[in-house]
Amino acid sequence: MNGRIVVPKDIRKAVGARLGTRFIWKLTEDGSIHVVAKSKKPVAEETPQPDSGDSLNGEGNA
Repeated sequence: MNGRIVVPKDIRKAVGARLGTRFIWKLTEDGSIHVVAKSKKPVAEETPQPDSGDSLNGEGNA
């Protein structure tokens, strides 16, 4: 799929995305989404995600 998708400001800020950062996403077989932020300069280190809950809906392990 080609095109532009607007990434919410709070997500860009959380990963330290700067102008020119690209977000590459892939839908996995289990229905989760794997996202990689690519930039000419490192933006953030990979951090493990919670195993349960949906943090975007406020159901995370926080």
